[in-house]
Amino acid sequence: MTFNEFPFIRFALAFILGVVVYHYAHESLSMHWGWLITIALAYLLLNFKSSFRFQPLLFLLAFSFLFLAGFLRLQQHRADNQPDHLSKISGEIMAYRAIVVEEPALKAKSINLKVEVIEVLTQEWRSASGKVNVYIDRALGAEIEFGDILLIKGSPNLSEGPKNPGEFDFRNYLVYNNIFHQQFVGEAFHLVGHRVFWWQKPFEYSIKARNKCADLLSAHIQDKDARAVLLAITLGVKDELDNELQASFSAAGAMHVLAVSGLHVGIIYGIILLFFKRIKLNSWERRWWMATISILLLWAYAFITGLSPSVLRAVTMFSFVAIAKAKNTNSSIYNTLAASAFVLLCWNPYLIMSVGFQLSYLAVFGIVYLQPRFYRLLDLNNHWLDKIWEISCVSLAAQIATAPLSILYFHQFPTYFLFSNLFVIPAAFAMLIMGLLVLTFGNIPYLGDAINWLSEKFVVLVNKMVFGVKQIPGSTIEGIHLTTLETWLVYAAILMLISLFAIKKFKYLNWSLAFCLAFAISQTLHWRGFKNHEFSVLDVAGEAVLDFRKDNKSQLIADSTFMHDTDRIKFHLLPMRQTAGSSLSPKDDQLNLKVNEMYGNRWIVFEGKTFLQLKSKGVAEVELSAPLAADFLILSNDCINDLEKLVGKIQFKTLIIDKSNRKFLADKLTSQAESLNLKVHSIYRDGFFSKVWNE
Repeated sequence: MTFNEFPFIRFALAFILGVVVYHYAHESLSMHWGWLITIALAYLLLNFKSSFRFQPLLFLLAFSFLFLAGFLRLQQHRADNQPDHLSKISGEIMAYRAIVVEEPALKAKSINLKVEVIEVLTQEWRSASGKVNVYIDRALGAEIEFGDILLIKGSPNLSEGPKNPGEFDFRNYLVYNNIFHQQFVGEAFHLVGHRVFWWQKPFEYSIKARNKCADLLSAHIQDKDARAVLLAITLGVKDELDNELQASFSAAGAMHVLAVSGLHVGIIYGIILLFFKRIKLNSWERRWWMATISILLLWAYAFITGLSPSVLRAVTMFSFVAIAKAKNTNSSIYNTLAASAFVLLCWNPYLIMSVGFQLSYLAVFGIVYLQPRFYRLLDLNNHWLDKIWEISCVSLAAQIATAPLSILYFHQFPTYFLFSNLFVIPAAFAMLIMGLLVLTFGNIPYLGDAINWLSEKFVVLVNKMVFGVKQIPGSTIEGIHLTTLETWLVYAAILMLISLFAIKKFKYLNWSLAFCLAFAISQTLHWRGFKNHEFSVLDVAGEAVLDFRKDNKSQLIADSTFMHDTDRIKFHLLPMRQTAGSSLSPKDDQLNLKVNEMYGNRWIVFEGKTFLQLKSKGVAEVELSAPLAADFLILSNDCINDLEKLVGKIQFKTLIIDKSNRKFLADKLTSQAESLNLKVHSIYRDGFFSKVWNE
């Protein structure tokens, strides 16, 4: 078996390379559709003349064609390349009309909408294009739905990048969804109409169907956690999943069952094939009937889950598998999977940047290739032991294929995944069937009551088992830091080991060891870079967040509002801590700081440097016997409105104005400091502040 046997793998890889090159280098590279036509004509001409003689050149032309196709497809796909895109509108936008193009998402204090701009108001109304990620008032936007037309006041802003080190790049996430602007609208909008184009009707009906199914399922399942899990597994509705429940499934290595994707669609497809086998309709003569019915049922399931992108990807993948199975029982599953990926990328090239897309295909490829080889290592005569070994092989294969990428994105590894998946995978199969049975028979007297009761009790039991795994010491290794390069090195080492056992040539072991050595060197250099001291002031809206680090020990200094806000700590602070290898939660901080409270202010001494944080508004009136001297002066909570009041009282080298101050006051103090020739850093203007020094 050679690489040439899988043409769609080669097609997909060349196309993906073109997409990636455009994304990262489109500002410095320019290519045109004429080049694509020229390459195609050259390929056809040489192929007609003598395909064997020009084989190397034909390969180069084919690769160039697919590479250029990927490059140009993303160029055409990106909305900001359109002449009427928001980014190209001259003049101030005072208002705009936009249509809601996705189902509204409920947040803690707002509603998140993805809207497509129709027209904008500058000097006059004019047509425009582009999507905007907007947040509106939760109470006023409760009735907004897919297809509603909104009149929104104000101008959308270009999305901003991460504000603190290691922070999730939400700007890139929006770009991958072809969104380049966002706006916090609040109450500045009006509902002015409703419009759904004919080609959007399936999405509108699908969303309504999912919401109706969700209401039906919710009415029959009373336990809060059981209802949340069953909604997530059956319909992909995650609104009721709380942080503790998600953390438990994550610790058990079972988060994949809470997102309707390849696993769930695979279960549905397996049930369909099993049903055909039981009723003797899986014969070769009926293969196309079986494929057609399978595909229709898979898309029907996708319809009741709201036609979400993850489900559409999975259903497309298994549709290709069904067609390949009907066309040729000997067709390569690798080529079939690559063909489905290639088609999906032609439709939306930015899918290659989707974490779900990457993990789904890696998991499937891993299971298809590795699971049979692991399974053949043991020949067990006992039926139940054989099933346990089979499930373990599936878990191990999927974990090997996805672990490096999962660690890169999520910085953790579930240590008991082999144990937890022994019951989670069968339980996911059962819960999905139970959820569908509740939707189908839940309203039928007696029968429905029995199904509803049994489903709820079963999910409650599964939740307890998942919570139990989380309570086992060391259930999750957290805070693992990998760079993109290190992730590639790990995959290269794994690939070389697989090649060693497949091809049985010793050179692959040498290559694997070389990649492992390169990984170790990279990790050593990374951690050596944090053998120092650091003082940071984070860019967090409305907060004064100071973080001190000595090597891999840290201490957070912040007000109680931030100290108890788990979500903000996870988003703003935790990524920086992971990079440095220090404690992920402030309650686990190990660094002992000398902190003195003075008239509501803080005086901190850390590794030979002094820090004074002014928080009290009466600080200017305090009489001091001698001026205070500090290396860093941090102004917080609007404590000072005139720097002249500090003259003769405090001497400092660097002034820092954090975001607990109001913006207009911070801007005023920044300008005043510059006029006084003071060294000033405003978090509003200059962003995250960091000072690193050695002993």
